Amino acid sequence: MARGERDPRVTDLRRYRRDRERARRAAPKSRKGAREPLLGARPRAGLILILVVLALAAMWLLQSRR
Repeated sequence: MARGERDPRVTDLRRYRRDRERARRAAPKSRKGAREPLLGARPRAGLILILVVLALAAMWLLQSRR
């Protein structure tokens, strides 16, 4: 093997870290928080919220009749 040739089995960690750092900086920032639904990822959250509001309204109506 000549002196100028590189062995492909040898890993250059400095180059690997530098490339990884460049890729991390160049990656676009994800803004998943901005697209999150109002009630979160729970599919039954709306139903539970409606039930709680109806229960509170029923309690208020029963208290106001007395």
